[in-house]
Amino acid sequence: MTSKRNQQIIADAKDHLWLGHMQVRDHDDPTPMGIMAKGEGCYIIDADGKRYLDVTGGSHCCGIGHGRKEIADAVYKQMLNLEFASSGILPFVSEATAKLSKKIADLAPGDLQKVYYTLSGSEAVEASLKIVRQYHAQNGSPKKYKVLYRDYSHHGYTWGAMSVSGDPAIRSNVFEPTIPMGVVVPEGNPYRCLYCTGKCNMGCFKAIEKTVKYEDPASIAAFIVEPIAKGALIPRDDFWPSVRELCDKNDILLITDEVVTAFGRTGAWFGGDHWGLIPDLMVLGKTLGGGYQPVGAVVTTMDVYERFLGSPDKTLVQAHTLGGHPVVSTAALTNLEIIERENLVERAAKMGPYLKTQLETLKEHPVVGEVTSIGLLAGIQLVKDKKTREPLGGKEVGKKLTRFMVDQGLYQRCGGSVLFIHPPLTITKEDIDFMVAAFDKTLTYAERELI
Repeated sequence: MTSKRNQQIIADAKDHLWLGHMQVRDHDDPTPMGIMAKGEGCYIIDADGKRYLDVTGGSHCCGIGHGRKEIADAVYKQMLNLEFASSGILPFVSEATAKLSKKIADLAPGDLQKVYYTLSGSEAVEASLKIVRQYHAQNGSPKKYKVLYRDYSHHGYTWGAMSVSGDPAIRSNVFEPTIPMGVVVPEGNPYRCLYCTGKCNMGCFKAIEKTVKYEDPASIAAFIVEPIAKGALIPRDDFWPSVRELCDKNDILLITDEVVTAFGRTGAWFGGDHWGLIPDLMVLGKTLGGGYQPVGAVVTTMDVYERFLGSPDKTLVQAHTLGGHPVVSTAALTNLEIIERENLVERAAKMGPYLKTQLETLKEHPVVGEVTSIGLLAGIQLVKDKKTREPLGGKEVGKKLTRFMVDQGLYQRCGGSVLFIHPPLTITKEDIDFMVAAFDKTLTYAERELI
């Protein structure tokens, strides 16, 4: 029974809080709503004491689990010493931000050495788009302005990020026309490939080659990609080396969006590490701060950075008031130190096969078309028919599945046709078993009530 105090909190939220992805008019709206009260390991605990296994990993953020006192203590100490002072405009920097930058550079592949900070992955995408435009302008190619992006890719809700995203959840006719720079190319989705019906023929890559030729390489500034797309979509092993070669050949900067896949999620420090992929710019966000503080970053090679040195007019025309915030940097640095010390990257690699094996038991369900996974990132494709592969449903189906999973004790949502799975890297086999059992009940419910 929800207390009067908690009922008032929910009423206040319904009256005054504008939530993304939800429509709630006021306190009389019957939409179910709970109160998140505490985080503990892999679980979220509501105000009534019910525990929910966090299958979303704090909406892709939380690798180290919830309720880490070590981060709270470090942030508290930093706040007492210096809560905030801007840097960049004045020649000062905080110790925490300097140390975080060194840590990121040490972990990043190749020559990725320079770090520019924002407060989210979306803002980092925006910054990366400006960096590549100014880079080419100062490198003698001012007409390079187009940015290739993959269909169904998700790079953020802000205007520029939306303009280079293919996710239908982001794109809307209401916002058309978007910034006229994005050029869509096919994603590498083996389950729903537009070009091959059995053995991969690299048709998706060939389509990208044709697009580059059609659009004119002299007009293309960058290609922004998720090395491993949502739902653990993994292309053929020679796909990413081919993309890297194509970009090098045509002076196209490669931006990897590692907002979700960085720092152990896939069983490697970065998603691109599985193929030795070294980008020109890397975008970081959710997993960098682990959900403990909002943070984003763009990491660039020295070759990119050096184009911004020299006369004053070559300085990057971009700034964030709160970028490199000392408290935020402290949380992010402590997060990375925990991941290293507890070997959570290696743990994700070792737990991955167990997660995959357990999830594959669900393929017996008529609504499960495919299960994909790498490390502790996974996806379940939901279908009406295994042969036609028609998606199970849209937002309304997703809402019903979400409600059912929450009632089963999972902190998990569904958009209607895919279950995205990315729990904390500290998840146990027992937690996985509980999650799969709840999924089993959810899929049975879908077959009985939603087809």
